[in-house]
Amino acid sequence: MNILLVTGESLPYCKSGGLGDFIWSYSKALAKLGEHVSVILPLYDLVIAKHPEAEKEVYDRFDFHMSERTKWATITKTENEGVDFYFVRMDEFKTMALYGYPNDNERFASFTMAVNTFLTRHNDYDVVHCNDWQTAVLPLLLRYNPKTIKTVLTIHNPAYQGWGLRGDLSYFFNLDLDYYDSGFAKLGDSFNFLKTGIMAADKVNTVSPTQARELVSDHEAFGGIGAILDWCRHNDFSGIVNGLDTEVWNPKTDPVLPENYGSDNAEEAKKKARRAILAYLDMDLDFKGPLYGVITRLSAQKGIDRIIRAMDGLHAADGRMIIIGTGELESEVMGACWRHPEVYLVNKYDENLAHLLYAASDYFLMPSYFEPCGTGQLISMRYGTLPIVSNVGGLADTVKDLGSGEEATGFVFNGSLPDAIYNTVLAANDLFYNNRKRFAELQKKGMSGEYGWAKSAKEYLSLYDSISWK
Repeated sequence: MNILLVTGESLPYCKSGGLGDFIWSYSKALAKLGEHVSVILPLYDLVIAKHPEAEKEVYDRFDFHMSERTKWATITKTENEGVDFYFVRMDEFKTMALYGYPNDNERFASFTMAVNTFLTRHNDYDVVHCNDWQTAVLPLLLRYNPKTIKTVLTIHNPAYQGWGLRGDLSYFFNLDLDYYDSGFAKLGDSFNFLKTGIMAADKVNTVSPTQARELVSDHEAFGGIGAILDWCRHNDFSGIVNGLDTEVWNPKTDPVLPENYGSDNAEEAKKKARRAILAYLDMDLDFKGPLYGVITRLSAQKGIDRIIRAMDGLHAADGRMIIIGTGELESEVMGACWRHPEVYLVNKYDENLAHLLYAASDYFLMPSYFEPCGTGQLISMRYGTLPIVSNVGGLADTVKDLGSGEEATGFVFNGSLPDAIYNTVLAANDLFYNNRKRFAELQKKGMSGEYGWAKSAKEYLSLYDSISWK
């Protein structure tokens, strides 16, 4: 099968969140299964700065029309671990950041139109798999392609949708305004990129079964996108849990760790990782309690208020917390750190430090208000760190609560209860001090889990196969 993944980001070239991890690890998994897989994304200046090989081979050049404007695109190509990467070079992406510009709608509309032209000129793909709002209009454009191509849209984060004006349909995409007036591309009083993709793609999915159920059952959240999924695409909407790049995240081979380990030597090796990160951050080495790790975007979605509440459970247990992250709630977290000297904030993302923190921690906090899938909980279990998560989305699908008997891998709390996170931290402290045997059982169970992409990649292939040719 010849598969094209269309995205705004992908490791190893650029990443702002989980989408970048998804594209890279999933595409490699497809290649290992023998599929011909390609990825196409914008050629940002930040990519050129770090990966000059991305622009060396010019694959194609062409112009295309956006309303009365003529635009030019250059397509470059490179290969990486069995995956063909195509980059779209345009003036709109001469940037050192991926998103967050006032003209993001037009930037990614230009990218989508360039990809549509690319597919007209190189018309040999069986499946075009689009990801999030930035590429969501492409399935509608491909309805006009001379060749029938299967289309899939994956919703990684329903909070970001691409809201525009009625006239954007024709001004950006050369599409008839009837698509807006009929409601096909309209949500509320706006043109909505994500809804357009939901209506147009052959299949729509999100990145965990629980998130899929949450979306179709909640008709109010995210601008009402769940109602559209429920009413219009219920039979074509599903959830597939993300896998983990187990080559990158492997405590047995991780070059960052002071000592590699498996479940048989985790205790001593994790102590060495703990001492290493505490010394690096110039923190107290002598405390006896648990170390809580947090690696997150400092935003409301990620439950930052809950993390701050969890800090109240540290002092009496002689525990510590290390937070790695940046975001709009950074000042609130910094204020909480002043009140809780047991907490250390690293207000930047450091990949090596993240690897070390996963290994060093006893517990890993992910108290999100919504989490389509998440990978932090998977990494923590693989590294022998017990996750503490809210019962939403992929967190509920992948972590088994303490009460699950032999299947337990961590703590899953009910997010609807105001003090649930605080009480869960108290229970975690108690387990750490008073039941080391049970703690070790959960740790070993988590480390033995299968978190790779093999199963999920096959589910995606089955999803592609389920699309009947028109």
